[in-house]
Amino acid sequence: MKITFTIPGDGDLNIKTGQTIKFGDPLFQKSVTVNKIVNLAKELRIKPDKIFFSLKKMVGDIINKGDLIAENKSLFLHHLYHSEYSGVLKEINHYNGTITINVKGEPDKDSYCCAYFQGEIINIHNRKITLKVNNQFSFALKSASQDFGGLVFLVKKDHSERESIHDIDNKIIITDIISEYQQSKFEALGAKGFVTVNPLYIPSDLPFAQSKQSLQGDFTACIVDKKNNTIFLYN
Repeated sequence: MKITFTIPGDGDLNIKTGQTIKFGDPLFQKSVTVNKIVNLAKELRIKPDKIFFSLKKMVGDIINKGDLIAENKSLFLHHLYHSEYSGVLKEINHYNGTITINVKGEPDKDSYCCAYFQGEIINIHNRKITLKVNNQFSFALKSASQDFGGLVFLVKKDHSERESIHDIDNKIIITDIISEYQQSKFEALGAKGFVTVNPLYIPSDLPFAQSKQSLQGDFTACIVDKKNNTIFLYN
């Protein structure tokens, strides 16, 4: 069976067609940018409110390292500023005489997004993924805070409330309704997110989706597609 959903973000995908992907595998690297501020008035030795007349680039222009950004030329003086950076001209400040260039930054551990799904990838188009799984059920959602997924823990009506860290840690909790006590307990045990029919009693920083109906069945994992307000339950 197949599941088709969209990967959020704008980084280059680190997956390919035919690959069998597992939870936690590298999925994509988020774009990391930093702003570099250049005191153009100082570089050209002019008043801040005069930098506009010297500029060779405008806001939104792509800049390569070494490009001529501005020039101050007079009878006795000739000052040039060549960019030290590659990026995009983000801002021109006529009050303090500076320009801001948005450049690509160095990635860190927080810039990598790991797979929140598993299965065989049978098609990739732009950021739309088609995944081959054993069984799948799809249900409409009222809302979702973000795209997320993972292994699930289904809270059954006759559950004993004797859950351990092993049962809950790094799993999506699926239930119709959850009490304040249960929510606090599940979060303390390492829950990764919540999918419920009724709203949460306590606002949570964890991913959350609200289903239009009770979710029951024989499944081990889920994918929440925020764009299409859909949850896929699968094995």
